[in-house]
Amino acid sequence: MKCTIIYFSQTGNTEKIARAIQKGVAQEAGPCDIVRIKDADPRRLYQYDLIGLGFPVIGFVEPLNVQAFIRKMRYVGGKHAFVFDTHGTRHEFVFPSVVPKLRRKNMTVIGMYDCYASVGGQENCPTGGHPDEIDLKEAEAFGRQTAERSRRIFAGEANLIPSYPEYVEYHVNKFITERQAREKELGMPAPVAERRSMLEYDRRKCRYPKCRLCMDNCPMEGIDLSMDPPEVGKPCMRCMTCVSVCPTDAMSMARPGGDGPPNMGGTAWEAVFQEFYMAPLAKAEAEGRFRRLVPIDKVNHGGGLGPRKKKPNQ
Repeated sequence: MKCTIIYFSQTGNTEKIARAIQKGVAQEAGPCDIVRIKDADPRRLYQYDLIGLGFPVIGFVEPLNVQAFIRKMRYVGGKHAFVFDTHGTRHEFVFPSVVPKLRRKNMTVIGMYDCYASVGGQENCPTGGHPDEIDLKEAEAFGRQTAERSRRIFAGEANLIPSYPEYVEYHVNKFITERQAREKELGMPAPVAERRSMLEYDRRKCRYPKCRLCMDNCPMEGIDLSMDPPEVGKPCMRCMTCVSVCPTDAMSMARPGGDGPPNMGGTAWEAVFQEFYMAPLAKAEAEGRFRRLVPIDKVNHGGGLGPRKKKPNQ
């Protein structure tokens, strides 16, 4: 059985999970390829029997580059697939979004796995410290179990195909609309609550053509500084990869009405933070779905939500 894992990782968290799953798959099925999504060919997956797809959750669902990759997939009818993600507080919308897309490619989805992770690589955020060794062992076990399930299904044990809910509709847009309304109720400035974020480029700070980090690392290939005027964020999925790799802060993600969480309305931001970040985690912790690694008194109530400066191509 030939297997491959395709992943998109911004800060290295998803890559860690991907390699742990790869290790587990290899224990059961032998060598398993692994490749970054930007280097994968969606039209040559026919050579594999089991295909894994992993990514961080962005905007509550799978990132736009992952959506584009799935649209381009060809000749995968009858193949087995599994999906995995890393995420902060909310992840309940992602599998209802991505699984139907794979099914429409006539793939059989035989496994799903999610893992809490530090947001933007910040270790003092509410989910800081993840993934840890326990998470990686769980991911490895998932890979092993998924490969075994795939082998047995191919051998005729169709009863092992998981019975996932029939996703007629997922309500991420409804959730976002309701959340924006609630943020306004809590006192957030309207432009901030409406998330009219946009990528900004300061040509004076830029080192292009000596530096190409933003262009080379943009998952959407949406930056072309060779153009006049430069093309920035066309398209953009607001992953902030360009912001995190830019060594001179020439790239920034602007939010009208505020410069980021610490300046987003003071007590209003604290109320939003508690309701939409801390409360869901407390519920997950009480239900045994989340292990808190950062003590509450150590959590940065804002600064831990943006990307850290990191090495490119993590």
